[in-house]
Amino acid sequence: MRRLPLVAALALASTLAPGSGGCASVPEGVVVNGARVDDAAVDRDPLALLPGGVIALGYLDAAALLRSPIGPDVAALAQRLLPLGPESGFDARRDVVRIWGGAYSMQGVDFCAVVEGTFDPAAIHRAAEVGAVTALGAPLVKSSYAGNDLYTSDNIGFVVVTPHVVLAGNETGIRRALDRLRGSKLERAVPAWMVDIASAKNAAMAGAADLSDQTPPGVLASALGGVRHVRVLGNFDAPGLNLAGALTYADAESAAHAVSVMHSMTGALMIAGAASAFGNIPVPKIHTEGQANDLAFTAAFQESALRPLLNLVESFSRKPAQPAPGRAAAPASPAPAAPVR
Repeated sequence: MRRLPLVAALALASTLAPGSGGCASVPEGVVVNGARVDDAAVDRDPLALLPGGVIALGYLDAAALLRSPIGPDVAALAQRLLPLGPESGFDARRDVVRIWGGAYSMQGVDFCAVVEGTFDPAAIHRAAEVGAVTALGAPLVKSSYAGNDLYTSDNIGFVVVTPHVVLAGNETGIRRALDRLRGSKLERAVPAWMVDIASAKNAAMAGAADLSDQTPPGVLASALGGVRHVRVLGNFDAPGLNLAGALTYADAESAAHAVSVMHSMTGALMIAGAASAFGNIPVPKIHTEGQANDLAFTAAFQESALRPLLNLVESFSRKPAQPAPGRAAAPASPAPAAPVR
């Protein structure tokens, strides 16, 4: 699911920047249906913060990922997206535990995540009060939305819900979540079957998607065209990332066609790897087979193949902002005139 929005959410957790001044007054609890909910209720079930209408739900054991060989690369990605000053006392590799992320658009312009770990609401508040500037050159800005303190930096928004839970996403996604909480109860709105898959035991990462009404983008259309549901489990053991899952189609014939397409794509990848002048194209080991209406698969990615995936994640989270539900898009600034030659 995209650069997977889940890594972008990890970066969001790193916005704890150094503050100044005395103790800040930080509202306690998120506003749900006009009233603040105590921390314990949120900590018991953080998934209740995510809005419904999710296309894909993913789970990431952030601690396991950060302990993996690409942990330093993930930490560097977080630093580039939304840096954390060392004087803030926050360390993503130590303080982020797990992430639940929901994608609401195949184009990646609408995602929301729940980040669980250890956070300092007062430190974030102070950083926003002094306009702490991130590595992106954009300040951390505090505003109010739906009765909550909303922090944003370059189209990334988050709400510190409790000292252990942050609700994060791009501006469209975070406002979608807060709009939903403004007029509902604190209860789960994501499909139970997705949660069951994403919370599988012993999985360092997991995901589920309902693509029944979606058109897969680009090169994935030939293999995923007609797919209804996606289920995947994974870990970060050697050689780097290991996945197992299934794509569910409307009938066995469609599943068999998808298996054929995947075999062709795998063959093309192997040829590309063998033809590389430098021999540095990491080709994943992929096995697929048809099982009734499913295309079952396993895949093993080398550590070196994961770094390009991190780059994809970064580009995914940096998609331009879209109008949030019920909000008009701001007029674009006029482009500078081209010089006359």
